[in-house]
Amino acid sequence: MHESYVRAHLDLLLLAVIRDEPGNATAVMRELRERSGGRFTPSSQLVYAALHHLERNRLVQLADPARRRYELTDSGRRSLATKRKAWESFVKGVQGVVRRPVA
Repeated sequence: MHESYVRAHLDLLLLAVIRDEPGNATAVMRELRERSGGRFTPSSQLVYAALHHLERNRLVQLADPARRRYELTDSGRRSLATKRKAWESFVKGVQGVVRRPVA
């Protein structure tokens, strides 16, 4: 169940992790797993593809190419803020539906 949610929101999750903990793909995956209490463990192939996508779109950059250490760009910070607002709005809507008392 979590895999489809993670896949759908992987850009948001990776941007949030990299904002706080710039690092290589392995470090980013480890941080994602730790922050989610082990619930989010996307495959390395999926994460590498997502990181390349973020890099192509100039949302992350290699701060240290030799160590493949990713960090957010200014565009990445703006994108993260936009994605976070959209996510919070979505969560608020879901909570409004799910938390409604059963009659």
